Amino acid sequence: MATFAIALALATLFLFGGWVIMADLATRSLSPVNAVFLSYVSSLGIVGAYVFASRRPIVGTNTDVVFALASGLFLAIGTISFYGALTRGNVAVVSAIAALYFVVPVLFGVFYFETPLSTTNVVGIGLAVVAVVLIAS
Repeated sequence: MATFAIALALATLFLFGGWVIMADLATRSLSPVNAVFLSYVSSLGIVGAYVFASRRPIVGTNTDVVFALASGLFLAIGTISFYGALTRGNVAVVSAIAALYFVVPVLFGVFYFETPLSTTNVVGIGLAVVAVVLIAS
């Protein structure tokens, strides 16, 4: 099971890397909002086809549906911000800074869910920040 999770995570790594490259190329002539709109049309088509083909009904509590919709809101606004940054900055720097997004849920988990934060975790976050600073300089 963990092996499959790692395989999916690696696929995500390469697919998200491809997404950044395609987004950078798209924003050469498209506005960030139009590039995001077109990418979301493509995404919705693929996800919609997958949901339809898997024949799984959308079920869940009202709270979880609200959380799913809110996550889409964060994703849409964040994606527009990301595409806007690509039009104004270097793709390596912009993507490296944006890749630090994981720090937000880690800190949220520590402060809201009382998730323990080990010394190793703190060092890992610190090294990630140092890596971004080195990439950006």
